[in-house]
Amino acid sequence: MRFGFIRRKPPRIDISPLIDVVFQLLLFYAVTTQFVADERLLLQLPEARTAEQTTVRPVEVSEILVTAQGEILLGEVAVTLEELEASLRRSVSTNPDQPLTIRGDRGADYGTVIRVLDVAREVGARGVNLAVVRSSTPDAPE
Repeated sequence: MRFGFIRRKPPRIDISPLIDVVFQLLLFYAVTTQFVADERLLLQLPEARTAEQTTVRPVEVSEILVTAQGEILLGEVAVTLEELEASLRRSVSTNPDQPLTIRGDRGADYGTVIRVLDVAREVGARGVNLAVVRSSTPDAPE
């Protein structure tokens, strides 16, 4: 009786299903990812040649908007100067070193922006910034 050896192929790992699963995951994440657009109030910021880029991203009450119509917005809520002062006072008491940015529309009343700046300084906010857009022309202010 003769027993022969059966030639077996060496074992292989089939990675085709793995590639399919990875592709499906990639496709799933690409389709379900939400790209957050800046949907805040559109302001036309004034230009400044000496504008500097800030790297600190503040938290809590970090941005005050002043519209061309003279509205003061804290987040998405319109507030009066008294409400702004109370809110800033609460925020500054918990984190006095938190930077604060005032974004005033180019057509906003200068007096309103200054009153907001005064309120921020009166409550003790440090690091108050005025948002502007860097001017592209060196000698042509608008």
